[in-house]
Amino acid sequence: MDERLQIAISKAKSGHELGARDLFIDIVKDDPENKLAWLWLIGLLDDRKDLIIACEEVLRIDTGDERVRLRLDELRHAEGLEKEGWESLALSKVDLLLQEGNKELALTRLRKIVQENQDADAAWILLARHSPDMDEQVQAYTHIQTLDPKNEKKRVTLQRLRFFQKHPFELAASFEERGEIDKAIAIYEGLTTKARGRKEWDQIFREIHRLEVLKDEAIVHISPALTIGRLMAGPPLLFLSMLIIQTGFDFHYFTILMGAEFFLVILGAFLTAVASIRSEHFLWQRLGNAAGRGSKPLRFLIGMAGTMIMLLPFALLSVEAYARWTTVFDYLGYGF
Repeated sequence: MDERLQIAISKAKSGHELGARDLFIDIVKDDPENKLAWLWLIGLLDDRKDLIIACEEVLRIDTGDERVRLRLDELRHAEGLEKEGWESLALSKVDLLLQEGNKELALTRLRKIVQENQDADAAWILLARHSPDMDEQVQAYTHIQTLDPKNEKKRVTLQRLRFFQKHPFELAASFEERGEIDKAIAIYEGLTTKARGRKEWDQIFREIHRLEVLKDEAIVHISPALTIGRLMAGPPLLFLSMLIIQTGFDFHYFTILMGAEFFLVILGAFLTAVASIRSEHFLWQRLGNAAGRGSKPLRFLIGMAGTMIMLLPFALLSVEAYARWTTVFDYLGYGF
């Protein structure tokens, strides 16, 4: 046995634990494969992190040491409980800061939490939700998806953020459509430092000026859903009125074909209304880009398809009305 090892063991047995611990540390520095020195350190170290390292080193040297493995499991479990308690308390303080409006300090606390524990899912989610920095949001959701790779909603959110990271003009337009004018202006102001040439800078300036005027006018924001509802209401109501007139105000003459035509009008009106706006919609989430927004060519195609679907029932109804035109004279008692 190494002489230093014998001296360290003697010191530990005689109660000189600090001196023994320092000597054991020197021994493992010189000889990391010395299992006996690591085992003695497990009994002498106070700090949990150091104890975990010592246990891991013993198991690296001898994977079959079950007593050390059990001790390591106990230490990791205790460490996990302590982290959960600390994180819970820290997150409660963050929630309080957010309620008080102290967003900057809350974000600083959140960054400290995720720095201490990369697996703090709740902290990453709060950081992604409240951080004004798009790059930080993407980084946060990248960690979130890593922690929960099977979550489809988180995957889609990450794709959306990455799209807006590459297309900031689309992000500003999205904020404007939701009525968040200040956020849209902030995006454009941030883009002024990254403008590529005079032409792009002028475009950004025009957008900022337009939004500031819009903000000063205090125009009431109308949600995209309400806009779609208003745009698609007219054609179905018009077609229903024409059906009622066509049947002579007698609902017994309504047919299944008329019902199908009325459904087509509703479908066509819906597609046409959705195509008239760029805001995020479930249809664009299926057909559009990663942010759930429709490009101009795609909206044009959907709009044309909706218009054709909507006009077809009107055309059929017109043909039927023309065919029945001569029956009006028979009804009035005139024959030709």
